[in-house]
Amino acid sequence: MICGTEFTSVHFFLLVAAVVLAGAGLSYYFSYLRRKKLEELASSMGLLFGKEGPDNSFLAATGLELFRLGRSHNASNLIQLATPAGELWFFDYSYTTGSGKNRTVHAFTVGLVKSAKVQMPAFELKPENLMYKFGEIIGFKDIDLPAFPVFSDKYRLTGSDEAAVHMFFTPERAAWFERNLGLWMQGAGSYAVVFKREGTLPADAWQGFMEEVKILAAEVLK
Repeated sequence: MICGTEFTSVHFFLLVAAVVLAGAGLSYYFSYLRRKKLEELASSMGLLFGKEGPDNSFLAATGLELFRLGRSHNASNLIQLATPAGELWFFDYSYTTGSGKNRTVHAFTVGLVKSAKVQMPAFELKPENLMYKFGEIIGFKDIDLPAFPVFSDKYRLTGSDEAAVHMFFTPERAAWFERNLGLWMQGAGSYAVVFKREGTLPADAWQGFMEEVKILAAEVLK
């Protein structure tokens, strides 16, 4: 009976170890495939590709809230280009919150813009949802633009300097976001970061996202 128990325990441990190793191997393989697809995309567009993303100290220095959250920050799969509106970086980014069973890795595909033309107040713009609407009912207010009811209904806009945020969101900029729903954006000084949702975008969605950010930089940050 003792030998049988020992035999079962050993085999259970080996089974768990095999499952963990297989999972790690698959994760590495899919990461490799993603990197190769993005490298091929960059090459097809005549752009350089980097396995590593921007340095964490550089990202933190932008003043953007996304790059100050959590710990274990990691940026990878970088495609960079210059436009008349400014420098653009596209990359995968992640950070970790919590610990143990409550540990969560937050991952994004982002477009980082260094504007050559405007300075922005610190703000965050994100699509409105039921949770945010409930928060407003119990007292958590966002910044509304009364002349643009669609904007105010579809987005949650926050910032420490409300007057400066109002000045930045001119009628032209508010109207642009009404026509282009669904983007998340943070601004601070000459930098803005844009993403579509939490979670990395599929490699075949990058080119469309890059075009969206290029248009935003050209039409909003001018």
